[in-house]
Amino acid sequence: MLLKGIIAKLNSQKHLIMKKATFLIVLVFIVSSAFGQTAPAGNCFKEWYSLFKDRGANPVPDGTNDIIISIRNGDYSDCFMGKVDIKSGSLAGNLMIQKADGTWAAFDKKATAAFQGADNRLKPEDRVVTDGMSALVELQDGSLIRLFFYKSLKSKSIGYKRAPSPSQLVK
Repeated sequence: MLLKGIIAKLNSQKHLIMKKATFLIVLVFIVSSAFGQTAPAGNCFKEWYSLFKDRGANPVPDGTNDIIISIRNGDYSDCFMGKVDIKSGSLAGNLMIQKADGTWAAFDKKATAAFQGADNRLKPEDRVVTDGMSALVELQDGSLIRLFFYKSLKSKSIGYKRAPSPSQLVK
């Protein structure tokens, strides 16, 4: 009788320990998922560049254009919303970057001397927009920047319908 009471108490404690362990595992999973969703993409440059290379782009119209600002350093990149003026297919105004609250600020990083002309602006050849993308420019901090004019991206082309096998088509 005493032995049955001890076994029952041990089983009750084991059940309580299993409940706590399960709760902790679920809690760790939830916390890691929440932090995983807020992490930066890591290589958005590669994604945007591949999309533009695959689809191509229409000429970028004159005026203020919405853009993706891609800044990369090695294999890591980060992308931000921005806008810039275009005139005759070239960058013509100051680059603006959107803040998290929706307001706009002038982009404050500068290109290295190799990309700057006598007027301390980008050289004319580095202002040209080709296939919906700006030139790849090195910044003074060693990172690289490229602008993607996503509204000029060509529509996704419709692929060709594949033929069925002969056994499916011919009876």
